[in-house]
Amino acid sequence: MIFWQKANRWWLWLTLAIIPFSIRKVVTPVFYQGDFVDYASTSLFVSDLLIIGLLLLWLADCKRNNKFSWGPRWLTVPLILLAGWMWVSLIWAEPSGWIGVQSAARFSLYVGLYLYVVNRVTDVRELVYPTMIGMVSQAGIAMGQYFSNHSLGLKWLGESVLDPVKSGIPVVLIDGVRQLRAHGTLSHANVLGGYLAMGLVMMWPLLFSRGKLISNVIYWIVVGVSLVGLVLSLSRSAWIVFVGGGVIAMAWLAWKHRDRLWVGLRVGWPIILVVTTVVISQWQAIVPRWSASPDALEQISVDSRIKQWGEFKQVYHQHALTGVGIGQYFLHIWQPGGDQQEASQTPSWQYRSDLGGWGYSTTRSLSYYQPVHDVYLLALAELGPLGLGLWLWLMIAAAYLATRLAWDRLIAGVAGLWAILVVAGVALVDHYFWTLPAGRLIVILVLGYIAVLWVNPGYNGRDGRAKSQSKG
Repeated sequence: MIFWQKANRWWLWLTLAIIPFSIRKVVTPVFYQGDFVDYASTSLFVSDLLIIGLLLLWLADCKRNNKFSWGPRWLTVPLILLAGWMWVSLIWAEPSGWIGVQSAARFSLYVGLYLYVVNRVTDVRELVYPTMIGMVSQAGIAMGQYFSNHSLGLKWLGESVLDPVKSGIPVVLIDGVRQLRAHGTLSHANVLGGYLAMGLVMMWPLLFSRGKLISNVIYWIVVGVSLVGLVLSLSRSAWIVFVGGGVIAMAWLAWKHRDRLWVGLRVGWPIILVVTTVVISQWQAIVPRWSASPDALEQISVDSRIKQWGEFKQVYHQHALTGVGIGQYFLHIWQPGGDQQEASQTPSWQYRSDLGGWGYSTTRSLSYYQPVHDVYLLALAELGPLGLGLWLWLMIAAAYLATRLAWDRLIAGVAGLWAILVVAGVALVDHYFWTLPAGRLIVILVLGYIAVLWVNPGYNGRDGRAKSQSKG
């Protein structure tokens, strides 16, 4: 029994720590104008294999322990129904049912991870500690990328090739020089920002526990390094939801647990000073992110989102009741006819032996084709009103459960509410929580965090240690 417990624990830690590393084998690559198209290619991620291994370990252990829990039903039911509706949407999914199968299968695998967490994790710190490992590693890589202004050659860890001179790479302009935004090994700087914001929120209760001094110092160091990474991602959406939720969370802590607030700040003030220094020193990169100038790169980003709204309306109105099918949205706007300007063009598909995959070519660059940056609209476009309703059910149910936990004076409950607000807020202005494996796993991790708290609340004792208090 001890062997299986240890095997499950360390495999879970490895699985969660590997989430931000986009390590994969591209089975069937697709290229556009020579650029790799992630949304249309078939890839096998290391995280997929680790989750499968984790579920197999769980299955082997279930022979010794037959207890099974569905977790909080108002969270689990919409999650399972959403996965099921994805599979049903394959009936009408086109132009690529295979892309839809991949998307539905991967999401179902992640639902399996959620059920594993609900059944095998009784203390949310078992989710937080491995996430901290991922946060520190990503923030360290992010700092190296930002200050060297290029990628670090860590392709074996899933790092993209990041050249700030190349069009389509997220950058800011500093005195006319293109400064790379930090990515870590994630596919975009915004995804790094969302991941670090989520991790910082989840570990927030640790900072105010009355544990050993060395532990508190380590926690604050992780926070400091991760905050620097969050700053260097230059992700406005992650900044807004993190700071906005943080103001509310700190106000709640000052009201309910003022003694713990001072305990945390006494240890963490040097880290706060260091992070503040970094923010001030990088003002030339931070301030332009809020520029309203029509010539600013940020205005180009706004214009592209306005264009995406028009594309969404075209796709949705053609399939208003059912949606186009899971994973199909990008393929619809990518096909000729996805907008009026492109309708007259004829695509050119050909197998490129030099690239080892299929190539697609029109007169437009790959950066022109992007999913609408709004998860709610994507859910509506791909899965129809029912799919959107299930997504909203998930967000509302998670927020409700976390609010109930916070109302019971549970600090980690406030963190859970803050975390789901991060997901719900970023989902209004970006798509990666719906389209990218790492983004989906971040959502599952947040839902698992809230579910574990609901069934086995942690950080509930006055000394900050976990205490079992099942809510059923």
